[in-house]
Amino acid sequence: MPHHRGMTDATTPLKDRPLETGEDLRSLIELLLDRASRRQMWLMFIDDRGCLGDPLMPMDDYPDDPTVMTRTDDLGEVDHATLLMHRIGMLREMTGNAAVVLVWERLGSSVVGVEDREWSRAMLDAAAALDVPLRAQFVLHNRGVRALHLGDLT
Repeated sequence: MPHHRGMTDATTPLKDRPLETGEDLRSLIELLLDRASRRQMWLMFIDDRGCLGDPLMPMDDYPDDPTVMTRTDDLGEVDHATLLMHRIGMLREMTGNAAVVLVWERLGSSVVGVEDREWSRAMLDAAAALDVPLRAQFVLHNRGVRALHLGDLT
């Protein structure tokens, strides 16, 4: 079985580096995004090889509260988290990627705040309900990147 060098191999292009662990993902996010500069959510995809897929998309206009209801022609009345995850799932399918990674960028420390918890928990629930493969979520803060784990969401 070939040995994957993952994120430690600087000679392999970023798009071809296997993201086998949470630390591989965290290192890639830190390399690509560095530090927080404003409130926005980054949508990343993992391709069928387990490497970074296209596109990498920032979104800076997501609502403050994921539970607020909104109406759409195709889904009817749903909360913002469900609407956003539905659209993310559609993008994943259209781009042929295997999984989704969300990065919540915001100014502040690495401490998981109320908004981090509310959005990440709501997106985790929406992904499960809509069968969207959400591989991981991270917070991009003033000093770097922090992985969000289930214990952070309660």
